Amino acid sequence: MGLVIEITDLEFDSCTFESSTPVMVLFTAERCAVCKELLPIVEEVAEKYADSLKVYKIDVDTYKSIATRFRLRGIPQILFFKEGEIKDRIGGLRSEEELEEVIDGLI
Repeated sequence: MGLVIEITDLEFDSCTFESSTPVMVLFTAERCAVCKELLPIVEEVAEKYADSLKVYKIDVDTYKSIATRFRLRGIPQILFFKEGEIKDRIGGLRSEEELEEVIDGLI
């Protein structure tokens, strides 16, 4: 099992807002080429921060209500959660270093 766990809309709140550990969520879709490029980077980050960060992904085509709820205008999009709040959000293809900079500010 990988360190990036796919979740559903029913699991979303308990995995993010109710988590005692900082969380990173990748909003993705099977049709998205940039998402496929970003996933290995997210997986590397998940492995590096396995002891201090939970990393999830959710398919916005399958769970359209999530995209609407968070007003996603494009994918990939990453939201960062801590202590029951959204702390940051970034979109597009990002480097491992850019993700780590945000994560280091959370933990």
